[in-house]
Amino acid sequence: MLPICYETGLISGHVPDAAHFMSVATETFIKEVLSSIFSKTRSNGPGASGSAGTGGGATWVQTHKYRTQLENEEEASLRGEIHRDKSGLLPIEAKAASERGPLGMADVRTALELGDCGLGQMPIVVQQIMLSYREGEVEAWDDYTYLEPYVRIVGEDADGDIEMGGVNGNVNGVNGHAYDGETDEWGWEGAEEDDKILLDNVLDSCLAIGS
Repeated sequence: MLPICYETGLISGHVPDAAHFMSVATETFIKEVLSSIFSKTRSNGPGASGSAGTGGGATWVQTHKYRTQLENEEEASLRGEIHRDKSGLLPIEAKAASERGPLGMADVRTALELGDCGLGQMPIVVQQIMLSYREGEVEAWDDYTYLEPYVRIVGEDADGDIEMGGVNGNVNGVNGHAYDGETDEWGWEGAEEDDKILLDNVLDSCLAIGS
């Protein structure tokens, strides 16, 4: 935060409590986002009143069977017939928590499709989540068959060739031609071998900056 203050003209810097304030604000923001995602992608949360266990379960979707069993166990807990565990969960809550899977990117994508989860102020993050591959999509790319008119890649023909518009030459999979490795048509008009070597050196120097 100190360099930001110097860049904006605050020579004295920030106050000592600013870092603690930003830490608390970040923690609150993350918890609100996760709470919104859980409420849209999870069911049968702990505590009908939202005070048992991890809390916040009152906003989750509850099935009729789970809600009935939870009410019965809460009444039995008040009578002293059933005791909560060390986390404050009733038996039905502990069972539902053990069967509940971990939070994944598929849940985040589903929550964003249903509505904003607090990430709307970061459009780059939202676009990266919504437009990226789904979990397991790349790993199971060849595990399924597709109908004849359906293609997995935009611009792919039914026979598997990929045509790239505006590209000419013997490139592998481009315009139905196969590259045999013998021709050397890479480059641009008017360029020679020295120009390509110079361009490669410039690109190498750009990549070497972050190393």
